[in-house]
Amino acid sequence: MELLVMSGNQSLDNTSTSPSDSLEFSLPHIARFWILLPSDIISIFCTLIVFIHVLINRKARRSVKNHVLVAMLVFDVGIQIIDIPLYLNFIVHSIVFPTKTATCLIWVFTDIGLYNGGTILMAWMAFERHIIVFHDQWILTRKRRIIAHYIPLSFLILYILIFYIYSTYFPPCQDAYDFTLPVCGASLGYGNGFMWIWDS
Repeated sequence: MELLVMSGNQSLDNTSTSPSDSLEFSLPHIARFWILLPSDIISIFCTLIVFIHVLINRKARRSVKNHVLVAMLVFDVGIQIIDIPLYLNFIVHSIVFPTKTATCLIWVFTDIGLYNGGTILMAWMAFERHIIVFHDQWILTRKRRIIAHYIPLSFLILYILIFYIYSTYFPPCQDAYDFTLPVCGASLGYGNGFMWIWDS
């Protein structure tokens, strides 16, 4: 039995079996931890470099094609500094720690809301790239840019935030969190079939 001492009296048992083991692939906990930790640190560093570059470089900041990228970076850094550390903490303790509903709500919002929001923004980025390449006349004037770029991007960001904040913090049904599962075993208020269909 391999054992990695993490800090104080907490340890990472490589052969432990928790309810989440059956839901995940069979990579040992110690390997998951040490693969994710350096990867997350490097990812945060790279995200910040790109974000700072876009903000400092006036040409990059003013370029229409980078606005969605900045929004995606904001969503991604939220995932990198909240979701991944909570999962690493889950790996260490084999339980959601601290075992509070607030922890689950934050984790559910970042894990589901920000990931799905990033996917929506990526789809919009692909569509917008098509507009920039093949229909650049749509964004030549300020008025057209507002209509074809700023309004849709603002709408998508507001939609993502409103929908996932509502479905996480004000679900139509009462969520029961299981602190022995990653993301507290949450389903984002999907007891309501309409929300499940709408989000899929």
